[in-house]
Amino acid sequence: MRFDRGLEVSFPGRITSKISSFLPRLGLSALFLCLVSGVVLVFYYRPMGNVFQNVEEITTAVPYGWFFRQVHYAAGQSFVILMLLHTLDHFLRKRYRIYSLAEWLRLIFSLSLCFYTLFTGFVLKGDKEGFFAGRIFMNILEKIPVAGGTIAKLFIVPGDSFFFLPYLYHCFFLPILIVYLIRKHIREWFPSQGFMFIGTIGLFLYALFIKPSMDIPPEAPVDIVKGPWFFLGIQTFLKVLPPLLAGLIIPAVFVGCLIILPAMGNILGALSLKESIVHAGENGLYYLLIASICAYGFLTLKGAIWGP
Repeated sequence: MRFDRGLEVSFPGRITSKISSFLPRLGLSALFLCLVSGVVLVFYYRPMGNVFQNVEEITTAVPYGWFFRQVHYAAGQSFVILMLLHTLDHFLRKRYRIYSLAEWLRLIFSLSLCFYTLFTGFVLKGDKEGFFAGRIFMNILEKIPVAGGTIAKLFIVPGDSFFFLPYLYHCFFLPILIVYLIRKHIREWFPSQGFMFIGTIGLFLYALFIKPSMDIPPEAPVDIVKGPWFFLGIQTFLKVLPPLLAGLIIPAVFVGCLIILPAMGNILGALSLKESIVHAGENGLYYLLIASICAYGFLTLKGAIWGP
């Protein structure tokens, strides 16, 4: 078989292009299964009273409740991870330049909402880890100057209604808002029947053969309580930094830099700077974000292995 030079050069690029097109399609397949399984679970979940007992009853007493819970968990995690990889693919290949600032803002904001949806789902387990994560989140929000207490009550409140607002966000507000924000972007990535089949089979096999992690009763004594995997880096920061800085300011600065990246050249150009300085500023922000992503990834991996 004859391989010419052009084919050898283009082969890696075509493989990368295929992977780039597979990620969002598989992710949207996972989103569909996450929504369907979530609709089933929402009929049995009660955000008041003994939430931990309610979740255990869904898992053990509701017919196939364990299966729908596993599918919902795996589908939600898969969707967010695949969307994160899709965004990183655009970022590393500098494809953010093809989007307007408003469109890029919608995509980054929707990805942030995806992580918050995972976080509220983690809280809604009602176990020790979920309650612990919810308390940390509430304490961070309360540290906001002047209006911290009021802002915190918009997301989570102590007492018997502790799980109610996360429930509303997780089951109703966030899914609708995320789908609305990405509605235009997903048209070109809408999954075919083949991707739906692969996604369904993969998630069903996961639910059938992967044993779910053990939920920790709220009153059980444990040495280390971990938040969700993407929260482990922040949990590490909280040991050495003030809560407001670790939990809000640093993440907000990172997201803000990521948002303005497509417009960085125009912003610096408007200041009548030399082209070399504009180019250096744009590249500087780009590589600073890459370094930040790598550093947070290291902290997340460290927290997962040795604890935050």
